[in-house]
Amino acid sequence: MRKAERAVLVGIVVAVAIALRWGFAATAQVQNPLRADAGEYASYARNLVEHGVYSLGTGSPPAPDSFRSPGYPWFLACCRLVGGEHWLAWAFALQVACGGLTVLCAYRLARTLLGFWPSLAAAALCALSPHLVVTSGYALTECLTTFLLSAGLCLAGAVRHRGAAAAGGAGAVLGLGALANEVFVFVPIAVACALWRSLGAARAGAVLACGLLPWCGWALRNATTDLARTGGQRVVASVSHGSYPGMVHRDPRWTGYPYREDPEQPAFGSSWTDLGRVLGARAAASPWRYASWYLLEKPLWLWRFDYVQGRGVLVYEAGNDPYERQAVVAATGALMRWLHLPVMLGAAAAALLCAFGCRRAPGLAGALGLTVVGGTLAYLPVIPDPRYLTPVRPFLFVLAAAAGTVAVRAAQRLCWRSRSASSAAENGGPSVRSPEPEAAEQAPPSA
Repeated sequence: MRKAERAVLVGIVVAVAIALRWGFAATAQVQNPLRADAGEYASYARNLVEHGVYSLGTGSPPAPDSFRSPGYPWFLACCRLVGGEHWLAWAFALQVACGGLTVLCAYRLARTLLGFWPSLAAAALCALSPHLVVTSGYALTECLTTFLLSAGLCLAGAVRHRGAAAAGGAGAVLGLGALANEVFVFVPIAVACALWRSLGAARAGAVLACGLLPWCGWALRNATTDLARTGGQRVVASVSHGSYPGMVHRDPRWTGYPYREDPEQPAFGSSWTDLGRVLGARAAASPWRYASWYLLEKPLWLWRFDYVQGRGVLVYEAGNDPYERQAVVAATGALMRWLHLPVMLGAAAAALLCAFGCRRAPGLAGALGLTVVGGTLAYLPVIPDPRYLTPVRPFLFVLAAAAGTVAVRAAQRLCWRSRSASSAAENGGPSVRSPEPEAAEQAPPSA
């Protein structure tokens, strides 16, 4: 296939991705879109614009804090400055663009490791994923974080023949992703470790230094500022909220929100001391139940299709949902639900092999595996909601495409051997080794 034809196919996939995301953002009527987490991000953005203070408070001026990661509120603050009273529409439009670019980054990531068709399949899964589609229509961190991590890894995979400055740029983009969601601050470290051999010490060091620089600046600000609330307070509350086995306390009607009926909340989640006291006593009373919850059930919950808090893949309830009212969009959602189990199984196998065998795996594959495994482990202490793993979904699709490629090649080899043995038996002679099926292209073109 010619380079131009490949470019057209990739362009079609990206166009489909943009159409789905724009369709959801434009037609889905999210009820009270600036509530809960989204409302807090909007409050931070307002205080940044009106008072120049990063704060969730309501004073004049409000007291600074570090309760939420700063990346997304800064993004919303820029939308407020540019869009005025239409700032939310600007934010959604930019998120639609970020979603389309994420699909392109997924293709380029896959193309670094795989042939054209598996890479196009990974991009198509990324384009059709309802988990990624709906992020464009919510004022939440997932869309921006997903784009920044995908772009940073894509750039890191492309700097093999470039200088330390390009590697530093890739690290800086990963660092911005860590500011959008501080859970992913480990990603620049994982990428630098995985790419150390292929990039060399200077470029891997540039990825690491520039990747950690934004977060270090944020940490320095927090250490030198008198803060009203800190991110640590949110962490301890989140850990307490995720400590209920099966996400149920007593009444099944509160499934997904068990902390709302627990009489020991909010004291349970107010400090590490109270958390250790209450959780320690509960785990001691049912040790096997809690061991099963944290070691087995939570990873499975994080990788399932439907969200724990929400309806399906909708974080907040939305009227005129295209996944319910438009046949073509609903068909894409049904297809992705049907493909979910095989895709996740393939991605899990590839992620574990690449993460724990990254010395033998290609550097970028090791980086993808470490990012996926690290993201899963990072979210085990809190509510095991698949929404939190949205930023690594493009990497899951790339890894699933890699696993599919290995499976197809293995099947082809078995088929050739079977045919060779049958032919030898029919001819009454020794088995003649048949040629192996032609390997996929190793040097991807620029399409």
